[in-house]
Amino acid sequence: MIDKAVDLPATGERRVVLGRIRTAVGLAGAVKVETFTAPPENILRYKTWQVRTATGWRVLKVRGSRWTAQGLQVQFDGVAERNAAELLRNSEVAVFRHELPPPAKGEFYRDDLLGLMAFNSDGQCLGQLDHYVETPAHPFMVLVAQDQSQARVERMVPLVKGRVVSVDFDLRTMVLDWSLDWMDQIDESTEL
Repeated sequence: MIDKAVDLPATGERRVVLGRIRTAVGLAGAVKVETFTAPPENILRYKTWQVRTATGWRVLKVRGSRWTAQGLQVQFDGVAERNAAELLRNSEVAVFRHELPPPAKGEFYRDDLLGLMAFNSDGQCLGQLDHYVETPAHPFMVLVAQDQSQARVERMVPLVKGRVVSVDFDLRTMVLDWSLDWMDQIDESTEL
């Protein structure tokens, strides 16, 4: 599906990050955009973007766009020269959660899974989904739990097809196809 991160603005409405502005392109204020949507062109369904700049969230309207060999380029209303576009470098692009279409049956937005307690099919608690880490291969879910000494433990679980078995939003839980033993094996193999 889409989205990468969550923000809670003063209105209490969540923003879902759909991409990132990478750099300015040319002299007329266009920017290169990395999209996190699947398929990538879905980001253009939204004509008004919430853009997180160094000074906070800013609303920008998409005036035009084009695909090039280097990716998506976007022109915003009110951004007409390179210096203004450079101020947007590395800014997240988001929309409000209510603007997203409902997911298909059996599918979920990653954003909606944040905060859920994860269990495996044997009922073992794996932790609470805190955030995601992007990698070239696939994203990882970062589950936060406590070890036997009550210290915080972060467990990384690959988010691949079939990993999320079921979700119960009323109980704020999900079942994953994963085992604590697999986590221990990953942890041991990554120690220096």
